[in-house]
Amino acid sequence: MLLHAKHASRDAQRVVIQSPDTDVLLLCVTHNDETECNEQWFRTGVKDRLRYIPAHKIAAGFGPLMCKVLPAFHALTGSDSTSALSRVGKKKAWKIIVNSKVHQQHLVCVGLSPDVDSVTATKAKAFICSLYNVSNRIPTSADEARYQLFCQKAQSNLQLPLTSDSLLQHIKRANYQAYVWQKALVPRQDLPTPAGNGWTIQGNSLFPQLMTKPPAPESILELVNCQCSKSSCMQKCSCSNNGLACIEACKCMADENCQNPNKACDYDSDDYDDLPVDY
Repeated sequence: MLLHAKHASRDAQRVVIQSPDTDVLLLCVTHNDETECNEQWFRTGVKDRLRYIPAHKIAAGFGPLMCKVLPAFHALTGSDSTSALSRVGKKKAWKIIVNSKVHQQHLVCVGLSPDVDSVTATKAKAFICSLYNVSNRIPTSADEARYQLFCQKAQSNLQLPLTSDSLLQHIKRANYQAYVWQKALVPRQDLPTPAGNGWTIQGNSLFPQLMTKPPAPESILELVNCQCSKSSCMQKCSCSNNGLACIEACKCMADENCQNPNKACDYDSDDYDDLPVDY
């Protein structure tokens, strides 16, 4: 769409791009100067909710630096192809980025290359960690944010931020998506494979690589138990999400209604008859 808009701007002073997708509006603002349109309008909605949004005015209000940061910001905080962050909305992230020139300058490097180097990863992690402010302390790493939230608010493991390993995979996916968006005006894109950039290819399908390390030490994972009562451990089950089988300590008690795909090892109770008993 942006490539056609740039071509149309040669003969027209005003260009209108129609789409229901927020990502397209973001690209209109990001590449507004490059498309060389005097007026670039984004048409969206239907019937009585039809709107015309002046992308050229938004770009002028943001300034060149913020326009360059938009693809990285949108990909890191959640888009159609990258997941959103746990318990962090766009509004909170937006307030932080618009008020921090440091984060703006840091995120410019996200999406410049399909591969994430250590400098880019460090700068992206710093921005994401700034979104988790616990007791007026900004954590220096994702693992520290998880620890602070667990101690201060006693959150369940499903509500905690990403681990450092999982966050790196998220940054790789966001970086790759931002790299694709940066090439919106390239007629024939020669894109590298997303495999290894936070994604894996299994057969003909593309899957996100969520992590390369366990989410916690094995001794901690063995203590996980779920509180599923009505979902039959099919939705938001802490045991299932950690690749563990439900046990009798779980609320489901691992009975016949439990549909956790991770099955417990079968054992014979007679094997334990000879074990010593402490009273």
